[in-house]
Amino acid sequence: MKEIFQHFRPEEKEKIIKFNSRFETAEQDYYPVLLDFLDPREQSIVESISGHYPGIRIEFYGGGASHGRERMRAMLVPEMIEVAPDDFEVMVLELEYPEKFVDYSHRNILGAIMNVGLDRNLIGDIVIGERIQFAIARPYFQIFETELTTIKNAPVTLREVPHESFMDIIDDGAAETILISSFRLDTVTAEILKEGRAKAKNRIEKMKVKVNHTVVTNPAMVLEAGDVVSVRHFGRFKVTELLHETKKGKFRVKAKVYKSD
Repeated sequence: MKEIFQHFRPEEKEKIIKFNSRFETAEQDYYPVLLDFLDPREQSIVESISGHYPGIRIEFYGGGASHGRERMRAMLVPEMIEVAPDDFEVMVLELEYPEKFVDYSHRNILGAIMNVGLDRNLIGDIVIGERIQFAIARPYFQIFETELTTIKNAPVTLREVPHESFMDIIDDGAAETILISSFRLDTVTAEILKEGRAKAKNRIEKMKVKVNHTVVTNPAMVLEAGDVVSVRHFGRFKVTELLHETKKGKFRVKAKVYKSD
């Protein structure tokens, strides 16, 4: 396990141990093990661990065309065993609501879903386009159906749709290239928000910033490509690519910025 830990952050140790135990179960019981919805960072951790279990392959599925999904369930599958999409227990729901009288943002939908009281890892992608759709872990549908009845004081109902009707994610983020002195969370956040580093540091210490859906209070945390940073009352941004170091010792980084409505 030590060789796995050294490639990831200390804050991720608990996740690594949990995922590793699921690999052990799949290997010992010789039976597929289904994980919850994973964000891209968690998918990377699982893929890294898989290198230590050559007899176990990973299959991902998030509903519909998985190549365009961000959040997907993972299944740890022993060799010679076949699995099908239904085995992932993913359910795709479409939101029916009075479109003439109310308009929803991603934040509205995610907030309402989270208010149901279930963990974020039971929810897949949320797609807002011509329609509003999202994926959930099928065993929890009844809870969603019972509890998610209004959003912004407007009545809503949930309707299951076939996986092939699950819309692709619409990437409406604004691409930015920034120049930073380090990959520290407070440094990158300050540059994206165009504010002083002291203010960004204060936001983080006051628990107003999440990295990959987890609250982070350490301003010195080092960001990596693929990390999604959410800032309360601002929106979120995703570090998409770490380009290169300049002759003056600074770093050029590409990001996608998604501001709140």
